Amino acid sequence: MLSEALFKNLGVKGLCDDSRKATAGDLFFALPGEGSFDFARSALSKGAIAIVGECEAPLDLASKWIQVKNVKDARLEAAKIFFKDPFSKLIVHAVTGTNGKTTSAFLMESVLRGEGRKAALVGTICKKIGDKVISSNLTTPGLLELHAFAAEAALAGCTDFVMEASSHSLDQGRVAGIAYKSALFSNLTEDHLDYHKTMEAYFEAKKLLFTKYLAQDGVAVINIDDAYGKRLFNEISVADKVSVSRLGADFADVKPASVKSSEDGLVLDVPSISSRPIETPLVGDFNADNVLLVAAWAHAMHFSEEALRTALSTIMVPGRFEMVFNDGNRRVIVDYAHTPDALERVLRTARSLCKGKLSVVFGCGGDRDRNKRHIMGAIAEREADFAWVTSDNPRTEKPEDIIAEIVSGMTSKNFEVIVSREEAIAKACHAMQRGDFLVVAGKGHENYQIVGKVKHHFDDHEIVLREMK
Repeated sequence: MLSEALFKNLGVKGLCDDSRKATAGDLFFALPGEGSFDFARSALSKGAIAIVGECEAPLDLASKWIQVKNVKDARLEAAKIFFKDPFSKLIVHAVTGTNGKTTSAFLMESVLRGEGRKAALVGTICKKIGDKVISSNLTTPGLLELHAFAAEAALAGCTDFVMEASSHSLDQGRVAGIAYKSALFSNLTEDHLDYHKTMEAYFEAKKLLFTKYLAQDGVAVINIDDAYGKRLFNEISVADKVSVSRLGADFADVKPASVKSSEDGLVLDVPSISSRPIETPLVGDFNADNVLLVAAWAHAMHFSEEALRTALSTIMVPGRFEMVFNDGNRRVIVDYAHTPDALERVLRTARSLCKGKLSVVFGCGGDRDRNKRHIMGAIAEREADFAWVTSDNPRTEKPEDIIAEIVSGMTSKNFEVIVSREEAIAKACHAMQRGDFLVVAGKGHENYQIVGKVKHHFDDHEIVLREMK
């Protein structure tokens, strides 16, 4: 029913599925659910010219209503028509997993640049087209926004499109219409159970990238040190799949002969990739996993070794084990770690480099998976010498209630509760002595704090630098 001719006849100037963002000339897609008609009316009041919906229209909307069998299918069809099928013009690559997506995506985009290709990037930190950087609200945007950005990338001359694929986006079909040329899997650890409810459902959502969206001739690169990764590798029927193991699993396609880690970075000897050691300023086992995953991907895609080496030697990812302060005696690291596994990995890496006392400032986000809170409390207590338990993004929960759930997993006295994150960071900075490390975890690159439903400016980096003067 939707066609290019219909769009011309209606004078469609944009596509929209969120009534809050509707503008004049939009074709609005009324997704099924409570309030659907109210959202449609709101969109029309803002200038939308027609509504696409599944059910029969109420009388007051009948003259503006286009009834279809499936709104989501119609939305995808419309996106392809309106944006001129941009994903057919791009080679699309994705990485999914609980942790490591952002670093891996940045590395992939950098490798592509080293190959002389122009790549767009969509992820947690930002969106990029070449050197143009745009702020990002979601790890993976909605289907219409994603198609609009892909159209912009194609128009700018991009050959490739790299994206972080979140479990939500895969489960909700936001990536519908994309046939991925390559897909990477980093790991799966507890997170987002407020949405998925079970780890099995979380895994099945991630698996969709490889079973539903990866092209027939696509390449799958999977970390099999992770139990879910090993399972994924065994369950998918992709012809070209590569297994990666930092721990040296016998049947792994890519595994290091050695991994050396220091404060200066990583040195990996990976015979299946290169006869020379691979070096990067990235530190820690978790980054060794990211490096191996992307190195295996670059090798499988037949990209040059020099492009990989250049990417690894120049990479810097905001808020990912970022050394914000270092006077040679005291070091403060800001990291996005907001899951149990990520927090444990970051603290263990910091411990391996720390000659003095290791402290951590952290909290947990409100209106999100509550089950991980006590687990993260236990990890902080076990891995650090001292923890400052504070607020993250409390959203509509009381910070004190979130903190109470965190400390329920802590049994010793090596922590202090300070509800104000600014005060907690300041006190932790002032407590540092020679040789000490401080990890400020949870927000990383974010420059805001969400209290209630309002975003306030808040940047861990700024507070650290101010307090360490």
